[in-house]
Amino acid sequence: MKDRTTENIENHQGNFARSSGWALSLKILLALILACGVILGFYNFIKSTYLDRRISRFIPSIWVNLDERDSAEPVSRDLAEKPVFRVAIAPILSPEKSHEKYEGFVDYIAEKLGRKPVSLYRPTYSEINDLVRYRRCDIAVVSTYPFIRGEREFGMQALVVPQIKGETTYQSFIIVSQSNPARSLFDLRGTRFAVADIASTTGWLFPAMTLMNAGENPNRFFGDLVVTGSHDRSIQAVMDGFADGAAVHGIVYDQMAADDPSIPTKIRIISKSAPFGIPPVAVHPGMDPNLRQATISILLDMHNNDRGRKILDKLQIERFVAPQKGLFDNLRQAIGKLEGWK
Repeated sequence: MKDRTTENIENHQGNFARSSGWALSLKILLALILACGVILGFYNFIKSTYLDRRISRFIPSIWVNLDERDSAEPVSRDLAEKPVFRVAIAPILSPEKSHEKYEGFVDYIAEKLGRKPVSLYRPTYSEINDLVRYRRCDIAVVSTYPFIRGEREFGMQALVVPQIKGETTYQSFIIVSQSNPARSLFDLRGTRFAVADIASTTGWLFPAMTLMNAGENPNRFFGDLVVTGSHDRSIQAVMDGFADGAAVHGIVYDQMAADDPSIPTKIRIISKSAPFGIPPVAVHPGMDPNLRQATISILLDMHNNDRGRKILDKLQIERFVAPQKGLFDNLRQAIGKLEGWK
């Protein structure tokens, strides 16, 4: 039997252990509460001095309601806003160049219509088509391949087409650097090839059809297919040596070469396509008839207006004209073959 002294010592030790355990738990709890307080305080400090300022940069001052299919009325902080006119621009050029080129164009049409201009840019041709399909824009500057797709899928219509150097057609150029020994597209087998978009007439349709007509599989012909996002970037990729070759929009190449005469000293054109119908200004088939006719009138008369002519000069367009019947027939056939349409 344990004597009373031993028993008292054991009881004392047990009580001490229990009290020590509670004290340790209390200390841990207090430390967690303190840590949470410090973290919360630090977050509030950062939020008030940094995050709120950054976030506020992305809060739009004007809200445009895209939910109403037939309404162009914006939801704005200013109650007396004009209705908007939304113009979507396909990435034929890179976004920074597109904005520089087309800002005056969008402003001009909207002002003539008594509306507020809204420019819409997206990174791919397909996304621009979707803006037309779902009526998230009033008109769109589109490429021809997506136009033919949109025509088939939801009835997209060509409103007008640009006339450049007396023509309403354009070509695809296959380009390489001056140091590249390639003489034709077939010399680029297994190389790195640049295209603006896989839904581009000049960037992909022409080289793909050329290869298919020769019994080649365009999806396996190149070592690496680089999608650059725009034709000026494809040209730059070849000049920089990032791509061995590229298929580009002929008018874009000519315009860049006119602006920078050093380009032809760095680039060789090894092949050109037959003429294709030029990219149109397109609309949804359900566009309001009055708005449609007013827009057509403004575009067709643009070259007769001093301000309008300056804007067209910047775009290197002579005038807008009504699309001729059959302008896109050869493209419809080529795209139907590539897409496997019945």
